[in-house]
Amino acid sequence: MNNDALAQLAQVMRKSDLKKRYLKPVRLITPLQSAWVRCLLDVWGEKYGGSVGPDSGKSSVIGRLMIRKEWNDRESERILEVVDNLHKQGYKGNELFIKAQQLINPQNSVSNLLDRANEQEDADIVEAVICRLFEPANPIRHVAIKYYCERKCAQDISIELARLTSITPESAWRRIKWCRELLEASVYHAIVADIEANKQKMAA
Repeated sequence: MNNDALAQLAQVMRKSDLKKRYLKPVRLITPLQSAWVRCLLDVWGEKYGGSVGPDSGKSSVIGRLMIRKEWNDRESERILEVVDNLHKQGYKGNELFIKAQQLINPQNSVSNLLDRANEQEDADIVEAVICRLFEPANPIRHVAIKYYCERKCAQDISIELARLTSITPESAWRRIKWCRELLEASVYHAIVADIEANKQKMAA
């Protein structure tokens, strides 16, 4: 990977500068919207990267419950709470998914519960969106790949950035945080817009 793209972050003094320089206008998102899009990014990272993240089992279940569903902040909050509680009780994998679905939608049959979006397809959707939004040399894209595909934590990416440039680890960590926030907001709005466009196309 070209480290020059990551090193560009040292020239950015504020989050607003990063936004202006490397993105089209984008609105920030709520914590629940962020949780949803992180699930999608985790699925993308698993397919296009390698190793599974530390809490990806729970994350994947949340994503499976939220992806391509009609949802709002209240419903999302409930999904997060149910999955977290079941995870603490020891439920994992498909057992966690089925149990959570039974609690969230008790009227559904087991066959309907398993009718869900294909995770490989979801990963491809995220890949297409990221390629559309970010040029190959965009540092936000490089942070996305390092964090979600290479499974490096924010601190490790910060240390790498500080080593490449003359900025302090604290300054580097701030820039990585900005990149992740702007990545999530951009990908979230792009996917929601695509879903809405597909709905309108089907309704026409």
